[in-house]
Amino acid sequence: MIPLRIKHHIPGRIRFKLNRATELEDTGEWIKKSLMVIQGVSAVRVNETAHSIVIDYDDNLLEPHTIEARLTQIDLSEAELEESEHQFTRGDIAMNVIGTLSAALLPNKWGALTTATLIAPTLAEGISELKQKRVSVEVLDAIAVGLSAYRGDYRTAMMTQTLISLGEFMEQETCRKSDKLLADLMIPQESIVWQIMPDGTRLQVSSIELAVNDIIELVPGDPVPIDGVVIDGAALINQSALTGESVPIRRELDAVVYSGSSVHEGTIKVRVDKVGSEATTAKIAQLIYDSLSEKSEIQQVTQDMANRRVKITLGIGAAVFALTQDINRVASVFLVDYSCALKLSTPVTFKSIMYRAAQQGILLKGGSAIEKLAEVDVCVFDKTGTLTHGDMEVTDVVPFNCQGEHCARDLLAIAASVEEHSNHPLSQAVVNAAKHHQLPHIDHGEVEYVIAHGLKSTVNDHCLVMGSRHFLESHESVDFSAYEEQIRQYEAKGRHLIFISHQGELMGMIGLRDHLREDVYQTLEDLKQLGISQLMMISGDSVYKANMLGEDLKLDRVFAEATPETKSTIIESLQQQGHKVMFVGDGVNDAPALTKANVGVAMCKGTELARQAADVVLLQDRLYGVAETYQLSQIAMKMINSNIKVAEYVNSGIMLAAALGWLNPTMSALLHNGTTLGILARSVAIKNGPRFG
Repeated sequence: MIPLRIKHHIPGRIRFKLNRATELEDTGEWIKKSLMVIQGVSAVRVNETAHSIVIDYDDNLLEPHTIEARLTQIDLSEAELEESEHQFTRGDIAMNVIGTLSAALLPNKWGALTTATLIAPTLAEGISELKQKRVSVEVLDAIAVGLSAYRGDYRTAMMTQTLISLGEFMEQETCRKSDKLLADLMIPQESIVWQIMPDGTRLQVSSIELAVNDIIELVPGDPVPIDGVVIDGAALINQSALTGESVPIRRELDAVVYSGSSVHEGTIKVRVDKVGSEATTAKIAQLIYDSLSEKSEIQQVTQDMANRRVKITLGIGAAVFALTQDINRVASVFLVDYSCALKLSTPVTFKSIMYRAAQQGILLKGGSAIEKLAEVDVCVFDKTGTLTHGDMEVTDVVPFNCQGEHCARDLLAIAASVEEHSNHPLSQAVVNAAKHHQLPHIDHGEVEYVIAHGLKSTVNDHCLVMGSRHFLESHESVDFSAYEEQIRQYEAKGRHLIFISHQGELMGMIGLRDHLREDVYQTLEDLKQLGISQLMMISGDSVYKANMLGEDLKLDRVFAEATPETKSTIIESLQQQGHKVMFVGDGVNDAPALTKANVGVAMCKGTELARQAADVVLLQDRLYGVAETYQLSQIAMKMINSNIKVAEYVNSGIMLAAALGWLNPTMSALLHNGTTLGILARSVAIKNGPRFG
């Protein structure tokens, strides 16, 4: 529990003052991450020294007491300590500008007093770093400012201090803006719902205005905007976005419904239980901020590179002093460092790409996922629900003992009229085909569902049976011998066949195939062009059927008759051959493979387990998101490598000019900070790139 009080509050911004006895050192980042996962919070600033926390929030989504309650619940004993740098403000810059004018206009002793006061924090920070045996950019800044003040050049010292504070402020502001970009993504989607008022009247309201214990009415087609409990009525709820189940689930009195689902059929009244950051769909916010705390390998590399460059700068400064004895040149050299641009540009680039990806319906779980994506050379797809929609489509209607389109239409109409009583995906495919052709309903008797076999009914008082060949042949004694040749032709095409018999005689068959995604060919072609060397598929189908689809899609390799266990083994085998593997899947049984792969990609309608296990989650039901994801990772890594080169070359040029005496400390600081801000601006700019495809 954090003891605190509200110091100042206006709608959209609140400042808390913490008890001075509260130990806050190095907990600022922990507190920030704990609060930023709340939907509606857009910015958090923690001042450890002043024991204050400023929070910007959307007052349409949050109440001050909600923020206060969440803040008091933070347990600082569990904090992951992370040293926080001083947060520069506009006030710091204003004071330094005033100090610069004072040093230039006032008598020398007054200039010395104001300069000593204003540069003291910079000197103290540098000394603190040295005490902890760290050679950092803060040490360079302290030496540069201190040397100018020591020589009595207070104007240069204050000008340098002003540029340092301005540069730090702009860098921190850039990082804050990249955080805010991601916070904007967490704002829940608004919908209009009917609220049942205490007096029984109904009122249309925005879902973001709902509070706990409100009563709402949901009808077919309505999205469920909250987590709640059914208090009246019954409905079929489509939870495919959360669970991956394509069949709607019945929900009635006292059952729980979740945000992110939708009403398929029926009308229910729901008591609101959880809203905003507490609701199920808000979990995406936690995913985003968990991912931001994970450092990628290249972030660590640039961090180490930056730290080494500080020592190089110190060495060059010492060499310049030994050769020239010119303190002014040394100060100019010490004001040039590589670390700011190297350390900051990488995380800012990752955040910009994550924002751009989210705008395109892709959730990238951190810089590590982006970095690993760019190295992928093999992409393996699960078949069902990934390359296909997870359902089937009717391709052939073949009547026996009857010729012509009229016979085929009658056969499909009869089959659909019976199949509409089943929720099986094959039944729904037949029904959808009949609806597409606007076929009439055929009267029939009561339908009997024979588990794992098929359906039985009556038409014109005679028995009608439809299902697998085994069911009709072994259980219903239907003779198939006269039609063996036709059946083999359609099996050779890889069709899944439903057979129909009437009065014990075979009437015909309906052929179905996997419903390929519309963008599957474009996705596979573009992945090849982008640099993926091999495209593969894992399927539970027979070898024959899987290979037929593989040939159609021009895949490099197909793994058939796969089980959940063998999927993971296949991925591991490819990795042992030296490949970097991306696996794309959607089901519970794909979770082991998603975890084992170098990069796991979960489809939009994948199960919650698959989404948790994956490094990338497609938020829209488009396979082309896989190609977009891969291309975004390449853009990010290209930008990071480019930034490293620019920082190296430009700062080296500035340092050389400073060492030769061509730049005074003020110009050196101005050029260095300008370079850093320019590199950061490049990293932020990639968030607005075009969509692909």
